[in-house]
Amino acid sequence: MDEGSAEALAVGVVRVDRSGTIAAANRWFAEWAGAAADDMVGRSIGEFLIHSHEDLLPADAAQGPWMMLHARERDRAVLMTRQRRGTGDVLMLAEATERFRAMIDLRRRYALADRTRTRLEIVMDSSVAFSTASTERSLAEILADTTARAYRAEESTVLLRSPDRASRIVAGPDVLGGRIDVDALIGMVAAPRRVVKVVGDAEGERLVPGLGAAMRDADVRAFIAAPLHHEEADFGAFISWFHHERTFDDEAAPLAEALAGQAGQALATLRLQARLAHAATHDEVTGLPNRRVLESQMDEVLGGRGCAVLFIDLDGFKRVNDLFGHQAGDRMLRDVGRRLLTAVRASDLVARYGGDEFVVVCEVGEPSDAVEIAERILDLFRAEPTGSAAPLSASIGIAVASSGSGLMADQLLRHADLAMYRAKSAGGNRIELEQA
Repeated sequence: MDEGSAEALAVGVVRVDRSGTIAAANRWFAEWAGAAADDMVGRSIGEFLIHSHEDLLPADAAQGPWMMLHARERDRAVLMTRQRRGTGDVLMLAEATERFRAMIDLRRRYALADRTRTRLEIVMDSSVAFSTASTERSLAEILADTTARAYRAEESTVLLRSPDRASRIVAGPDVLGGRIDVDALIGMVAAPRRVVKVVGDAEGERLVPGLGAAMRDADVRAFIAAPLHHEEADFGAFISWFHHERTFDDEAAPLAEALAGQAGQALATLRLQARLAHAATHDEVTGLPNRRVLESQMDEVLGGRGCAVLFIDLDGFKRVNDLFGHQAGDRMLRDVGRRLLTAVRASDLVARYGGDEFVVVCEVGEPSDAVEIAERILDLFRAEPTGSAAPLSASIGIAVASSGSGLMADQLLRHADLAMYRAKSAGGNRIELEQA
């Protein structure tokens, strides 16, 4: 092809030697490349064209076509074919920018559809997994594993607030090494109830003071965090951490919301079950185990080396209710419960038996051990009231069963109850011991 015919074509024509050095180029290609045709001669074709994909590198004997990109403006493209001519090649190039952009958009759509399908599967699988969790810890571990896989993150952390508002990491590592308070990490998503996507330590520093420096020290390049909540209850957050460069597409936040929403609902169910189980086994006023728990656990205690039952009846409690009302009576009962827990040992069982009656069950070696516990209780009752409407005093009956006595739990309780009535009949505010 001569120079005149090459200039007349609405395509690019470039002659190169076998090393890729340009010997001649027509005006169309020079204008497309943004250089004068004469200035191109002697320069490498690679200064003006690059392959769109490494796996599409032209083989020596191949003719094409190949999609080639502008070396500086990577969104512009041409289709190139090659013909061998003597000691060099003739390259034919046609405008393909719109075709290239359409191809990239199609690939992006296919990739998004594939990610959407994968993420939908993750959401469906996680829903089943969350429903099998029997504890908050197991649920948190499932959530940490699921979110790490969903986002291909190096680590995921689950941070929970307990019903008493104490916050802690329940699953996953403390990536920041304790440099940022758990409450602060939860707070950055809990208050606004929104997913946070952070790329770079500068963005982290704007979100929480000190977070940027902590991210740099931990080599965290990005993270995504979502609040765990259900209706009006806030439970905490999950955070997926990235130690590599990371950007987030438009589907990242909806996925986080879906996973966090399912986990929040599962947490709400677990906590409701826990409250119901606690209500079934604990006294509503004092929070102590109730009679049902006492009777179910006494047989286990009786199997020890020796067992004592302290049956405690408050003196004058009816008068408190009559004079000051039931709210004052409830305050006194709560006060009694706190003092009993202070007086006994960690291994002892304290329960509200009913009304103004309490029972302490403990392992003892000698009856004197049980008397010592009862004396501590009376001493604490005689101390200045803390929230009670009147001074505290009680009648305490003690029944002790030696190891191997063969007594049943209800029999030991009845002996302690009888001893308590003797103390009450003697004027109260005293201890009576009965060897069962």
